[in-house]
Amino acid sequence: MPPGLTRLYDVELGSNAQDSSRFVDIVAIHGLNETAEDAWTHQTTKVNWLQHLLPQHLQVARISTYSYDASASSFCRNGGAEAIQKSAQTLVADLQADRALGQVTKRPIVFICHGLGGVLVKKALIHSSSQTSNHLVHLYDIFMSTYAILFFGTPHDNTNHKKWLRLEILSTRTQKLDRQGKVGVPSLLVDDVGFVQTISDQFTPIMKQFHIFCFWEMRPTNMSGRLEFFVHESSAAPTLPDIEKAGIPATHSEMVKFSGADSPGYRTVLEALLRHCANAPDVVSRRWEQASKAIRQLRLNEASELSGLIFDVHLDRPIHQQNLSLPTMYNHYFDTPQATTTEFVGREELLNSLEAAFFHYTGQYPSPSMRNRRSFVVYGMGGAGKTEFCSKFAQDNKEKYWGVFTVHASSSDTIKKDFARIGKKYGGLEETESAGRHWLESLKENWLLIIDNADDPTRNLRDLFPRGECGHILITTRNPNFRREGSAGSLELQGMEEDEALQVLLRRAEIPKPWDAATRAIGDQIAKTLGYLALALIQAGSCIYEGVCTLKEYLSLHFTYRAEGRKRRSSSSSAVEKDEVVEAVYSAFDVSLNFIRTKNTLACQDAEQLLNIVGFYHFDNIKIEIFKRAVTNRKKALDEEKTMPRIGHAVLNRLRPPGVFPGFLKDDGNRLHDFRVARAISKLRSLSLVSYDGKSDSISLHPLVHFWARDRLGSGERKLWAAVALNTLTESIQLPPNDTSKADGEFRNDLLPHLGANLSQCAIRIPDYHSALTTLRIIFQPSLLLIVRQQVLSAAKCGYVYVERGQFGKAAELLSMVKTTLVHTLGYRNEKTMIAMLGLAGTYWGLGRLEEAIILQSRVVTERSKVFGPNHEETLLAMDQLGRSHWLHGQYHEALSLQERTSESMKEVLGVEDPRTLSALDNLGVTLGSWHRYEESMKVHSQVLASRKRHLGDTHLDTLSTMNNLAMALLDLKQLENAKAIMTTVHEERKKQLGKEHPWTLWALCNLAKVNIEIGLLDVAEGMLTTGVAAGERSLSKDHLGVLMGCGELSRVYARQGRLDEAEKLAVETVALVEKSRGAAHPDYVFGLWKLAQLYELMGEMSQAISTCESALERVDMRLTRRHPLGIKTEALLQRLRDTEVIVSEIDGATRNADKPYNHLVRRFRTRHQLTW
Repeated sequence: MPPGLTRLYDVELGSNAQDSSRFVDIVAIHGLNETAEDAWTHQTTKVNWLQHLLPQHLQVARISTYSYDASASSFCRNGGAEAIQKSAQTLVADLQADRALGQVTKRPIVFICHGLGGVLVKKALIHSSSQTSNHLVHLYDIFMSTYAILFFGTPHDNTNHKKWLRLEILSTRTQKLDRQGKVGVPSLLVDDVGFVQTISDQFTPIMKQFHIFCFWEMRPTNMSGRLEFFVHESSAAPTLPDIEKAGIPATHSEMVKFSGADSPGYRTVLEALLRHCANAPDVVSRRWEQASKAIRQLRLNEASELSGLIFDVHLDRPIHQQNLSLPTMYNHYFDTPQATTTEFVGREELLNSLEAAFFHYTGQYPSPSMRNRRSFVVYGMGGAGKTEFCSKFAQDNKEKYWGVFTVHASSSDTIKKDFARIGKKYGGLEETESAGRHWLESLKENWLLIIDNADDPTRNLRDLFPRGECGHILITTRNPNFRREGSAGSLELQGMEEDEALQVLLRRAEIPKPWDAATRAIGDQIAKTLGYLALALIQAGSCIYEGVCTLKEYLSLHFTYRAEGRKRRSSSSSAVEKDEVVEAVYSAFDVSLNFIRTKNTLACQDAEQLLNIVGFYHFDNIKIEIFKRAVTNRKKALDEEKTMPRIGHAVLNRLRPPGVFPGFLKDDGNRLHDFRVARAISKLRSLSLVSYDGKSDSISLHPLVHFWARDRLGSGERKLWAAVALNTLTESIQLPPNDTSKADGEFRNDLLPHLGANLSQCAIRIPDYHSALTTLRIIFQPSLLLIVRQQVLSAAKCGYVYVERGQFGKAAELLSMVKTTLVHTLGYRNEKTMIAMLGLAGTYWGLGRLEEAIILQSRVVTERSKVFGPNHEETLLAMDQLGRSHWLHGQYHEALSLQERTSESMKEVLGVEDPRTLSALDNLGVTLGSWHRYEESMKVHSQVLASRKRHLGDTHLDTLSTMNNLAMALLDLKQLENAKAIMTTVHEERKKQLGKEHPWTLWALCNLAKVNIEIGLLDVAEGMLTTGVAAGERSLSKDHLGVLMGCGELSRVYARQGRLDEAEKLAVETVALVEKSRGAAHPDYVFGLWKLAQLYELMGEMSQAISTCESALERVDMRLTRRHPLGIKTEALLQRLRDTEVIVSEIDGATRNADKPYNHLVRRFRTRHQLTW
């Protein structure tokens, strides 16, 4: 047949113009090694369904086929891409000419494609979409008019060329046998048809223009006795949004040959064509109407090129796209609780109900309801598929939301962690819960927040909603009482429909279609037994697929384990009665577990133990790295023991109690390898007991599996495996200094939910070894000492993780146990004890318990001085920490004295250039500034800065810290321009390296604002401080020192702007918070009172000013003393205020007694010392 179009059926054009406007062009494109005639013709009946069947059911379509050189050798050699480009150009030209001559250029088109014919159509549409110049725009018609495409066995990624070539050789009967008697394949071929993937990539940006239906072949083709699928399902029907998919029970060639209306697959194809032909005219007509206006406007604007106007057929609206090689999508962020798979079945009616609740069926994009807060609750028992359902809704409506986000609400830790992750990952803010909430609240775009597993009945669900009126919130919960929180409604997700449940079960078991009546009957019985719950059905299907049992055997096995479960629970005093459905689901899990047990291989033993362990972690996002690090660290520890003398090693092994570890950590070093963990996870995954996320390299358990993993254990086993889980977790943690990388910090951050869950089941309790009898018992029982050592080490590691993440209360409880135990077993002078005391002191710092921190640090300095000497580097480092604590606590006398001695000794012992010496000198410079010795402070900071720039560079964070300190010294010396230049650099660099809302960046912003205040740039300073204070409250807290400093500076701005009432209100609130957080005797509180007294003076409220200043002087005497410069200034201010009060009083008296003509010459004193505020 010659190349070109052949008309198979010409729809009869009547005189009714309205009727003709409903006509559609159907164009069929055959695949490789076919002709336009035999491709669609049944070999036995000779029925060409496009010509003989379709017109009987579809009277509004003009049906044509297109013929081209479809030999495989034309496309599967080098130059195949060029060949398909030429064929595509010819197809567009021929089709456009045929439609133009018939005066139907705006008639809708539906393409039917087989095999690589679909690739040709995609390339043709890509070509047509780019023909937008003034002289070629007529070729753009094909792109604009195409409404739908039916792909039959079309590969959408790279395909193996050899199959097509073998088919060509067999079909032409010219095969040449090689020496092994196989069909010869011509030379000069490409390795694969790579242009297929390239064309698919180019097609992606425009594919939303069309309705797409993908069919795949369900039967392999016989290739010389070898059965092969030409195009596998994954390639023929890829997982993409808004694509219909179906299988046809035929080979690749036979899938487009229907002999009659009852042929398998024909009714599905016919329904799709009828639907598309009915809907196409209206949609394409509106599309052309809008496009024509856009084209005319562009021509009026003298545009030589059309801007790439395309239409989303699913939304029926135009989209302007400048570069068709790149997709333009509304959705920017897509984070769902889990990925939607092709295995999701059914729930269409419920999905439609949820969509209607959020969007009111408006069909608009975006819906006006987006601008109104809407919440919806999906509730139901565990295992019903709530999370999968909501993830599916998000996937289906992805392009209606600018961002989709998830918060796992199963615990307070996961809630904080997920909001913090949203703020950091998507908003570029600090990694705090408040920052994430603020970012969502500030969004102007449309967003969806999925709050998953909000089951805790004591939680106020509304507390999880970001404030504001925008966005959609979708909640999953097992608690039906939460349904009242759905402003847009709620729905209960129960078991699946019978047919849907059957599909899930049999597809998971990979039982091939068609399913006979017996198979369906057994499947229906299994589904009914499992309560039609998706989770249990998937579990059962996985067991059948893995060969645990056959479909027929499953129920027998299930009821056996169900009876055993009942018996086990009845013998347990702590057992809780389960309802029938949960019992059925648990039994499904038992079947899988018993299969693992009966195998009794090392991998299966590890799998069961791993399941026991993760049951005591949080069920979501369990990093594989936990187990890998545990194996690595355990192996390292065992290797180090081997370096001990043989006798010592033997004694240690003899005394050590049995390790409470899983097998993959307990074996000798030669059998320790993380591949055992990988194999164990693989076993659990194969039976659907865990799911794996490749992006995060983590596993998760369904909450019901997680409950079962613990519930199946007896009380004694629970205690044992909770301890094993904790030991595994702590084995993955290293204490400083072996954990300094960024990856180490991120790893420990991911541990928090699991650590919290584990400790709630297995709290660390170290017995009190204070009594002499107990201490002697430990000394003479070395095995007990080893147990205590392990307990102390675990507590130290857990405390370290909590300290690092700012959970100081939990850390203090653990580290206090560590310190107490070490003191009683090893004594104060042991270095491990002293390290623990310093760690606990640092925790007290975080809690603001500075007096306790100072007591601990002072004891360490004393003991190290006795053990190492006063000038030993360890003693000096402890002295430096103690000096900083004195300064932070406002003990400036003690701080200055200690820091001067420490820095001088460090110069001698460590050297002037040692980083630790430089740190001590920098601390000394700050303390000198606190004593108002600004010249000395500037010199010290300048010295440290020069050294740090030499060794660390200009932008290192330590260098920036010193620059910040130097800028403040220059500010105090009134060298304002130099201070501003340095402070600007610090702020910009910190913003670049740490982020704009990092605490150190905000501190620099506040200091820069202080400089601007002194320069007189009050509006600039106000803008900086307003922004900085708000960010500080999100990232830190309202009573954090940095936030309070910003508020104090903002109050100064208001005062200098003459906004005295605002200044007073903010200053009073700030000073009260300073007193609460720092204490009544702290210099920061004294300073605040001193500034507040000056403000009252500025306002003319002399009595209030004097009272405030008297309070400040009382606080000076508590700690600072009147010898300190601030004490001297406070005393001087009080004296001046009193003197002023006397003068004002005298003037007022004189005014009252004076004659009237002189009254106008007298005024009250109000504005003196204005700039001191």
